[in-house]
Amino acid sequence: MIPGQIRQDVIGLDSSRQAVQGHGVQVVVNTDSRLTGPQEFGSAAGKKDPGAPPPTVVSNLAMRNPGFVGREASLGQIRQLLVEHGRAVTRSRDRMGGVGKTQLAIEYAFRFAAEYDVLWLVAAENDELIGGNLAQLAVASGLVGADVTTPAAIKALHAAMQINRRWLLIFDNAEDPNTLAPWFPPRGGHLIITSRNPGWDEFAAPVEVSLFERAESVLLLQSRIPRLPAKAADRLAEALGDLPLAVAQAATVMTETGMPTDEYLDLLAHHTTEILDGGRPGNYPTSLAASIRLSTDRLTQGHPAAAQMLNLCAVLAPEPIPLSLFTQSLALLSEPLASVGRNRLAFYNVVKTIAEHGLAGTSHDGIQIHRLIQAVVRDRNGSHHLTVARDQAATLLAAAVPNDTDDPATWPIWSTLAPHIIAIDPTTTVKYQLREAACQVTLYLLRRGEHQPALLLAERLHQHWLELLGPDDIHTLKAATEHAHALHIRGNFHQAHPMIVDTLVRCRRVLGDDYPQTLRAAHDFGVSLQALAEYARAQTVKEDTLARCRRVLGDDHPDTLGAAVSLAATLYTLGEYAQDRAISEDTLARCRRVLGDDHPNTLRAAMSLSDTLHRLGEHARAKAIKEDTLARCRRVLGDNHPDALSAAAGLAMILDTQGDHAKAQAIKGEVLTRCKEVLGDDHPETLRAAISFAVTLHNRGEYARARAMKEDTLARCRRVLGDDHPETLLSMRSLALTLVESKRVMQARFLIDDTLNRQQRVLGTKHPETKLTSEIRAQIAALIGGTSPAKGSRSRRTGRR
Repeated sequence: MIPGQIRQDVIGLDSSRQAVQGHGVQVVVNTDSRLTGPQEFGSAAGKKDPGAPPPTVVSNLAMRNPGFVGREASLGQIRQLLVEHGRAVTRSRDRMGGVGKTQLAIEYAFRFAAEYDVLWLVAAENDELIGGNLAQLAVASGLVGADVTTPAAIKALHAAMQINRRWLLIFDNAEDPNTLAPWFPPRGGHLIITSRNPGWDEFAAPVEVSLFERAESVLLLQSRIPRLPAKAADRLAEALGDLPLAVAQAATVMTETGMPTDEYLDLLAHHTTEILDGGRPGNYPTSLAASIRLSTDRLTQGHPAAAQMLNLCAVLAPEPIPLSLFTQSLALLSEPLASVGRNRLAFYNVVKTIAEHGLAGTSHDGIQIHRLIQAVVRDRNGSHHLTVARDQAATLLAAAVPNDTDDPATWPIWSTLAPHIIAIDPTTTVKYQLREAACQVTLYLLRRGEHQPALLLAERLHQHWLELLGPDDIHTLKAATEHAHALHIRGNFHQAHPMIVDTLVRCRRVLGDDYPQTLRAAHDFGVSLQALAEYARAQTVKEDTLARCRRVLGDDHPDTLGAAVSLAATLYTLGEYAQDRAISEDTLARCRRVLGDDHPNTLRAAMSLSDTLHRLGEHARAKAIKEDTLARCRRVLGDNHPDALSAAAGLAMILDTQGDHAKAQAIKGEVLTRCKEVLGDDHPETLRAAISFAVTLHNRGEYARARAMKEDTLARCRRVLGDDHPETLLSMRSLALTLVESKRVMQARFLIDDTLNRQQRVLGTKHPETKLTSEIRAQIAALIGGTSPAKGSRSRRTGRR
C-alpha cells in the first residue's frame, strides 16, 4: 500500500485536524538528542601544516596523488576565485574527460588543507544520489545519526556551515547547473565544481582545464619513471596526446612492469580501442584505453580473480562498492573469485592487486573504480562478457538489498546500494530480483524524503517496462504503482488517479482480486478516492480491501494494519468517530506488538488515534499520545520527516483547543514555512498548513493578517482542488468567521450561505461539518438581525474552519 498513507490520506474536516500530511522533502535542522550541534562541525584540535592530509573526521578524500605535476597557474586561479567569490568551476575546455578536472580540485584541497576544517567530495553525476552523499557528510561530522532523513541531515549540515565557514566542498562531474544548484550550501565557505559542460557562469567562476602542456607531461613521466630520458618522455607524451589521465596511466604501467619506452609505444599502437562509445565525447586520444588495456591484460594473466572482480566493478556505479557485496554472497559468485573469497585475507589481496595496477581506489567504504576506467573495461570486454558481468552483479545486488524500506535502520544500506542498482540499468535487465530491487529504491527515496528523484526513477522504470514488458507484466504494474504513488505524494492527485485506476483493473484481471499486489493497488485506489473527496466510495473500497488483507495476509500483517488505519481515516472524515476509535485502538495495539513502539507505521497509528481522541473531546489523552509520538518521530525519523511534521501540526491543534494559542502559532508557523519551502505554495499540504496557521491568527485576534491569509489560501484551494472540494469548503467557512470579526458581516453571510449549500450537496445534511456550518450560519444571521450570539460561542472564539 502507499507507504506513509496509513493516516496521511485523511483530509481534515475541522481546525483540530489540520495536520501536515503526505510526503514532502522537508528541510529543517534536526534538533533531536543525537545531534552534536553545528558548533562542533569540522572541529579539529591543533594547527594543520600546509599540504598535510586533511583531517579524516571530516574528509572523504582519498590519498593525495603523488604524481601530480604542473597546473600552478590553475591552482593559483582557483585560490583567487575562491577567496573573492567563494565558488569556482573546473571544466574541460573541450568537454573531454580525463583532462584532470577532478585531480586539480583535489590537489587544491590538499595544498590548502590548513585553511579548512572540512574537505568533502560529492559525486554529482547522479542527481538522485547527491542528497545521500551530503547526508553522509552530516553523519561523518557528527551532526546527525545515520538513520536521519536526507533533508534533515542536509539542513543540519547547512546550518553548521553558516557557523563554521572553514569548509570546502567539491561537487565532482556535475552535469546540469539548475539541477545541482538547489544542493549548494549557504555561502561562506568554498565550493569547487568539476564539469565537462559549459553553462556554469551564473553559479561559479570558471577555471578552464585543457590538456597538459608538453612540459607538464614530460615532468610527470620523468617524476614517475626513474632515469627516463627527456626525448623518450617527449615521444610518450606525443603518443598519449598529452591527456593527463593517459600520461599518468602510462607512467604506472611502465613503472610496475619495467617496460621499455619502445615496447610500450609499440603495444600502444597495436592494442588501442575507443575510450568511450556512443554518447561520449569523440575526441579522446586512444592511448587512455590502450594503457588501461595493458593493465587489465596483465591483471587477467596474473590474477584472474582480480580481473573478474574488476569486470564486476566496471558495470556498477563509480561510487564506493562495499566489499560485503561480494563476501556475503560467495555462493552467487562464479570461479575463480568464489574460491578466493572463501579466504578473507586472499580476497582483500585481490582488492589490493586491482589498486596496485592503478585501476581502483580503496578505502573503508570499499573499492571504487573511476568512471573512465570502467568505460574502457566495459568496452574491452565486449557484449557477451559485459552481459555476464551485469547479470552476476545484478544477482549480487538483489541478494544484498534489505526487505524493508520503511525501517530507518535499513537506510544506510539502501544509500550504499542504490547507485549501483541504478547503474546496472534496471530498465533493461532480465533479472526478476533486480526489477524488484529497483522498485524498492523508489520507496527508499520516498522514505528519505527525496520525492522528486523518486518520481523521476519511478517514471523511467514505468515507461521503459511498459515498452519492454507490456502493460500487464507484474513489474510494469509495480512501476506504475510507484509512479502513481510518487505523483500522489507530490499532490498531483488528478494526474495520479487515472494511473491508479488502470493499474487496479489490470491487477485484478491478471493477478486476481486477492493477490498482494492487487491489494496494494486497491488500497491506493481508496486513498486516491479520499484525496478527491469521494468519501463514500473510498469507504467501500477500503472496507473490502481490509477484509481481503485479513483473509489473505492475516490480522497482524503490516499491510493489513495499514489498511485498517486507512479505513479509520475515512471513517473519521465521514464523522463515524466511534467506529474510527475502535479500529484505531486495536490497530495501534497490534502495531506496537508486531512492529515495536518506534516503527514508523506504529507512529502513524498512534497519530491516528490521537486525532480521533481529540475530536471526541479527550484532549488530555490525545495530547499525551501526540507529544510522545512527536518525540519518537523526531528521534527515529528526524524533525523534518513528514510524519514528524504531521505530529507537530496535530499537537498544535490540541494546544489551540486548550487556549495556548501562542505556542500553537509558533509550531504552525514553522510547519507552514517548511511546507512552502519544500512542496510549494499550492501543494494541498501547504494549503492545510496555511489555513491552520490563519486559524491561530484569528484566535489571537489578528484578524487582518488572518483574513489576508485565508483569502489567498481560498483562492489557491479553488484553483488547485476545485470549488466543491471539502477542503475548499472548510477554507470558505473559516474565512467567513474572520470576515465577521472584520465587520464584514454581509460578505460573511453570502460566503457562509454558499458554503452550506455546497456542503449539503457534497457531504450531506447530517455530516458533522455540515451541521457546524449550519450553526455558524444561524449565528451570522442573528448578527444581521440584531441578535448577538451567546458570548464566548465556540465559533466566534476559536475561528474554526
